[in-house]
Amino acid sequence: MNDLIRIDYGHENPTVSGRELHAALEVNTDYPHWFSRMCEYGFTAEKDYQLVGQKCPTNNPKNPTTQRADHALSIPMAKELCMLQRNEQGKRFRQYFISVEEAWNSPDKIMERALQIAHRRALEAERRIFALGEENEALEIALNTSLRYYTVAKYNKTYNQGWSLTQCQAIGKRLTAYCRARAIEVRACETNDERFGTVNSYPLTAWESFLEEAV
Repeated sequence: MNDLIRIDYGHENPTVSGRELHAALEVNTDYPHWFSRMCEYGFTAEKDYQLVGQKCPTNNPKNPTTQRADHALSIPMAKELCMLQRNEQGKRFRQYFISVEEAWNSPDKIMERALQIAHRRALEAERRIFALGEENEALEIALNTSLRYYTVAKYNKTYNQGWSLTQCQAIGKRLTAYCRARAIEVRACETNDERFGTVNSYPLTAWESFLEEAV
């Protein structure tokens, strides 16, 4: 029973290929006409079936495969199509789809899907938190409030260096060259002082190594 036809579990609910079911039921009418006629029984696109593409081989060596229209059928629709065939093959496949539904709706499978959904949501929440953290860090740097990056003025004030304006300007030039020579990221920072506008902000680790070498 498990090998009657391939079930696709890659969607929210299991589906089966319309063309594969058409072939398995040994329908004499070609697939496009057969499917069109079956849809007259009231099946709805996007609810009962979805239009998909199916690769099939060709005799052209330059284009060994081509795409043809197929449909991903819900299991309830597949059951009804089997019943509409009114033959032993249809009855056999209908029983198979009933067993697929029963397995899909078993308590163990429902719990398994619930755990998978919870896991996906937890991962999405982690990604959102991480993205917000990066945005917050960028904002802190832009506002010159980051604990990891310091402008010369901020470092001078935070660590009570007592540098004069002339010394700060000289240190800024040297530190910029120091960072660029070592491929250390230097970030632009807007200040609240109209005299300076945008200045460079340097990582704390660069400050520490720079000052050690400068001593």
